[in-house]
Amino acid sequence: MINDVQSETSCAVGYRKMTYIIRKRTGKHVNRKRVLSLMRRHGMLSAVRRKQYSDEVYLKRRQMKGTEPPDLINRWFFSLSPRTLFAEDITYLFYLGGTLYLNTIIDLFNKQVVAWLWGDRPDSDLCEDTVRKLAASCDLRGTVIHSDHGSSYNSWSYRQLLKDLGVRQSCGTKADCYDNAAMESFNGILKAEGLYNKFGKTKILNHRIEREDIIARVEWFIPWYNNVRPKKDLGGLSPEEFLERNPKGTYPVLIS
Repeated sequence: MINDVQSETSCAVGYRKMTYIIRKRTGKHVNRKRVLSLMRRHGMLSAVRRKQYSDEVYLKRRQMKGTEPPDLINRWFFSLSPRTLFAEDITYLFYLGGTLYLNTIIDLFNKQVVAWLWGDRPDSDLCEDTVRKLAASCDLRGTVIHSDHGSSYNSWSYRQLLKDLGVRQSCGTKADCYDNAAMESFNGILKAEGLYNKFGKTKILNHRIEREDIIARVEWFIPWYNNVRPKKDLGGLSPEEFLERNPKGTYPVLIS
């Protein structure tokens, strides 16, 4: 009977719905676990919207919903010392034939980009690899990394990585861009000054620029932003210049 139903529907029926169908056709109570076992044994599982992860992973996700990271900075995008408070975000960059995902981490002491990576998917692997890149350049024990409530940042593996590195995770409220305004500001600068100014906003948004050109431009812009571009709130210094003059976090701003 299971085989007949799957043949009719091209394997579109999952074991739960299959259980209902069999009960209706036979008038008997059939256990859904028995149906699942038979479908799995004979290769007749549904081909539609199959589960992406194991039952154990889904269980961890349900458990994590009640333990989401708190907002530790409450829109206070400011740090008195370098390499203690970071912000992170993924932004979408369009190119001819697709979309690139750029995950960036900035130091909220001087707004310097301290780590960034590309990816073809905005998944937890991209975020984790970016944090590992940052961890290779400085000790992250006792630091805070703030982000939005995106699924990549709330994944079990990402949260476990931060825990292993001794990082305190902070997340803003859902669907509120102001809770990660520092990163939104940088992403806006990157697109406006780095990409739109070079290629034109319309061409970028309409996917008319080659992938290699987008990558090359961003790879040029971030070092220029860090080392050359002056910032008003840093007294006209670039992030790197400000750090050189204030290596231990000596505020107020030192202006020459």
